[in-house]
Amino acid sequence: MSNSNILNIKLIKKSLKTIDVARSIIYLEQTTSTNDIAKKLCSEGHHHGTVIIAEEQTAGRGRKKNRWLSIKGKGLYFSLILEPPESSNVQLLTLGAGIAVANAIEKVCSVVSRLKWPNDVYIQNKKVAGILAEAISKRNESFKVILGVGINVNHDKRDFDDEIARIATSLKISSGKSVPREQVFAEFGSELAKIYSELAKGKTSIVIKYWLDKALYVDEEVVVETENTSVVGKFIGLNDAGAMLLKDHNQNLHEIWAADVVRCRNI
Repeated sequence: MSNSNILNIKLIKKSLKTIDVARSIIYLEQTTSTNDIAKKLCSEGHHHGTVIIAEEQTAGRGRKKNRWLSIKGKGLYFSLILEPPESSNVQLLTLGAGIAVANAIEKVCSVVSRLKWPNDVYIQNKKVAGILAEAISKRNESFKVILGVGINVNHDKRDFDDEIARIATSLKISSGKSVPREQVFAEFGSELAKIYSELAKGKTSIVIKYWLDKALYVDEEVVVETENTSVVGKFIGLNDAGAMLLKDHNQNLHEIWAADVVRCRNI
């Protein structure tokens, strides 16, 4: 697989030619955000399996509009347009994408990665990838989900300032060698297709099990900060829809659907 500074799109297309979730690939040297472009393309009639991939984002973002560092030629920054059934759970698609990223990393780099609820991938307690899923539902149009993914692939330590270096890493830093981005993307597409198929068949419990097998902080005490409050408790798992289950010191069970920060209390 190519390891040049510019993505070999022909190689990616060849690797994914049988993958339903990546039927059509649109390559951009630079854009604001691949999710923003995907939204525009949805309004223009683009359908399931369209992938927008960019060498560089000038306004890449994660959840709560947090900035995502998108250095040219270093990472993978892309968005997929999916058309799942309207009954589909966007939270489970987010978790499924995390599983796909983690599996791709382990296949290509032989590095163990873990999943942090709801949308992050970690290596040795540092973030290496993030996922942003956005649902689009318009009258007289099919239900769509834009799945945005950012992966730090060949970033060097000098690419991160001191603040980011404390919390972020890359596949190159973690594995000690440059990593072919095309191979990571191809493996991700293959893994996501498997997860997407399971969800389409209604096998949500299998996907949740896959996620929990790679999850950080299960059976540990954590602090979860939502928009309105903080909850301290033991992370005991996920419900059928992918919400976090937390049992507090009074043995009350909390379902957490969205949180700004989830961290181990001892860190």
